[in-house]
Amino acid sequence: MTRWLQVISVIAAAGAAVFVFQIKYRAEAVAEHAGKLQRELDQENETLSLLEAEWSLLIQPARVQELVGRHAEVLKLQPLDPTQITRIENLPMRPKGPAPDDEAALSAILEGIDGMPGEPAGPGGQQ
Repeated sequence: MTRWLQVISVIAAAGAAVFVFQIKYRAEAVAEHAGKLQRELDQENETLSLLEAEWSLLIQPARVQELVGRHAEVLKLQPLDPTQITRIENLPMRPKGPAPDDEAALSAILEGIDGMPGEPAGPGGQQ
């Protein structure tokens, strides 16, 4: 009886050791993955910082003005007229939809397209 108890204890201890080592290696893998993600995040932040610095350089008014002057013949830009700026309330409203005459003409055109010879007129391939 004591012999069996000793064998079971040794097997249980070996199983516990294997379990502990598995947990240890999984924890190390998770820590390594977290470190890799942190390095990637730092690299992305550095790239973002560089892009923001480049953007601030590109949009400097003096640089833009110099580019406009250099390419004035191609761009053909005109100075902004203050009367071009208006409020949204001053813009005309968008039409609600096609007029009834336009709708009838459009329907006639679409019906003519659907009834073209050699093409199916509707579902099922019937003409």
